[in-house]
Amino acid sequence: MIDKLIKGNFKVVKPLLPGLTNHPVMNGVIDGNNPGEIFVDNQNYPETAFIWAKNEMFYLCGKVDNQEYNSKLEEYIASVIRVEALPEEDTLNLEIYPNHQWNGSIESIFTRVPLLRGERVPFVFHKEWFTPNDTQVIPEGYELKVINKDLIDWDESHIVKNEITKFWDESLDSFFQKGLGFAVVQGSTIIGTCLSVFVSKNEYEIGINTYDPSHRGKGLATAMATAFIKECLSRGGNPHWTTESFRKDSIAIAKKVGFEQLDHYPVYYLPFDQFVIK
Repeated sequence: MIDKLIKGNFKVVKPLLPGLTNHPVMNGVIDGNNPGEIFVDNQNYPETAFIWAKNEMFYLCGKVDNQEYNSKLEEYIASVIRVEALPEEDTLNLEIYPNHQWNGSIESIFTRVPLLRGERVPFVFHKEWFTPNDTQVIPEGYELKVINKDLIDWDESHIVKNEITKFWDESLDSFFQKGLGFAVVQGSTIIGTCLSVFVSKNEYEIGINTYDPSHRGKGLATAMATAFIKECLSRGGNPHWTTESFRKDSIAIAKKVGFEQLDHYPVYYLPFDQFVIK
């Protein structure tokens, strides 16, 4: 049996996440800061959980050999989650925890809709490696601005607000209370944003975008990331960075702003329009 947890009960899955108390994405959802859903085998004492951090990732965690749950998950995703996800998300991206215990299990769970496999690249931040004076340089013609209510009111394109509300509530109150962000502007145009897409306590997951490829390669993303990390540290926070192995620019930027690249781990994915059981 698979049930959707009511939001007030999300914390019952905490025991399924040993060693992940500093994971800002999963805990951002569990804490109620960021949008998501959790699907479990038992409302009160779950042994397995499927966590949906909206617009980011799905996570399968807990008991590996939960045969009743595992046997129903593929059909549940196809018939329930896919329908809810498709208006805003085009791809199922799935991580598994603990990774080493689930190895080989994914293929036995997804038998009718086989998933593709990619690689995620995690990082760990070292404050002593962070040299902001070297990396917060904005080329002439661009401005670095704090994301605040004035900037959102000024932004007629609504790019900044739309980026925030992918990960925070529509009112933006939670973002301004718990999150932070910066944008690069050229004239009246938003060129890029760097903001906390998930937050749990003092842990901040970074989301960064330069929207027009013609503005990339100029150090703008590095400057935004530098400003973000400076502000994050001033709040006593810990910045987090995770990306895919094919995103070479993202990997390079992370290394410039104090992050150490760790070993890759698997991510399983499939476009939702292909997640159909026939």
